[in-house]
Amino acid sequence: MRHLRKLNITITLLGIVSAPLRADEVDDYVAARMKALRVPGLSLAVIRNGQVVKAKGYGLANVELSAPATEETVYEIGSVTKTFTATAVMMLVEEGKLGLDDPITQILPDLPAAWKDIKVRHLLTHTSGIKSYTAVGDFFKLARNDHTPDEILKLVSGRPLDFPAGEKWLYNNTGYYLLGLIVEKASGQRLAGFLAERIFKPLGMDKTRPNNPSEIIPHRASGYGEMLGVRFNREPLRPSAAGAAGFLISTVGDLAKWDAALREERLLRASSYQQMYTPVRLQGGETRPYGFGWGVEDYFGHRLLHHGGGTPGFSSTITRFPDDRVTVIVLANLAGLDAGRLALGIARLVAPELTLKAAKTTPDPDPKTTERLRSFLADLLAGKLVLDAVTPEMGQHFLTEPARKTLRTIAHDGELRAFELLGRAVEGKATTLRYRAIVGDAYYLVTLHLTAEGKIAGLTTAKDE
Repeated sequence: MRHLRKLNITITLLGIVSAPLRADEVDDYVAARMKALRVPGLSLAVIRNGQVVKAKGYGLANVELSAPATEETVYEIGSVTKTFTATAVMMLVEEGKLGLDDPITQILPDLPAAWKDIKVRHLLTHTSGIKSYTAVGDFFKLARNDHTPDEILKLVSGRPLDFPAGEKWLYNNTGYYLLGLIVEKASGQRLAGFLAERIFKPLGMDKTRPNNPSEIIPHRASGYGEMLGVRFNREPLRPSAAGAAGFLISTVGDLAKWDAALREERLLRASSYQQMYTPVRLQGGETRPYGFGWGVEDYFGHRLLHHGGGTPGFSSTITRFPDDRVTVIVLANLAGLDAGRLALGIARLVAPELTLKAAKTTPDPDPKTTERLRSFLADLLAGKLVLDAVTPEMGQHFLTEPARKTLRTIAHDGELRAFELLGRAVEGKATTLRYRAIVGDAYYLVTLHLTAEGKIAGLTTAKDE
């Protein structure tokens, strides 16, 4: 159940598209990426302006049988399950059967006393501090066998919290596993039954259900892994090993129906969706790019809601640009694939306005600060670090080899030709600034975090070439 892909790292994406979308552009891109990444099979759906404009399979759902992948192919979706779990929780919150600030030990009294300060919202936002059970042992061994909830929770219940609830953010499968138990306790139904009755059946998602390796499921894909160029079979994920953190299987067609329900806000009140799509705020005041079951980020000035999934044999993503009315769903039968990055490449083909080159600038209220930061970046790319401009921690960071390598890579593109403000946000005494930097002919999104004194406390880049 690989967690969502972070965007605040240096990334290289698909080239900018200026011409109208040709019928085969997505096909060409997907075929090239599948060949480069050795992906056995993949299915995708592209939704634009509320319409499914492409739903198609590529490659093989089963390599040994040469069975082709289609839009009907069924895949394990891993942590994309969390988007459904969070919705189930919010349904019960709206009905008054759960409270976001209810202590989880009051709902499930057999939980450790050390978890007494953890609330339902902490589980939803990955801020509980409980250790993730998938990180404390051999997850691949765990995934092959059935387990009771007591067996799963015993993996972490005796371990100390990583941090007090609400203090930090750390992706956590235990939290969503617990949310499944909480939904069952509050609703009086098994989780699978609740999801089927309240979500899948009303939306016509008849291919979506908990995985059952023993059941005959038409069009089910086989999962694969690869190491050192050798592809191998992977056993299906046992649903009891994943629970509400990642036990569902689905198709791109069903997930397109899910996207439509989200877009039209069919299942919850608008206020509930707003809570789900709001980045969590930690005790110290800073935010993290995750809401309730959704990654919530800014992508070159465009609001991005997304979640990825990874099981021992599959990778998945639902990548949504709600304000641009673009969604890309990618399901693949290869473990470890960055399906989110692939989806972004497809989204940019469908909607060229998502590129950094097309991003709109904003009026600059503080040109002196912009010029100071531009000069700092130009010096940095020339190999000169102005220590007075940064915090001590950032000064040490810029001396590390990974940071030096990133700067050398950027400097290789040429001189800094432009530095344009795209956005500005103030949180307490800290300021975050986003710039479009043109280095040679390459475009970079540069995000800087400034302290109250104006020192640089963080700098990240994302390349759009």
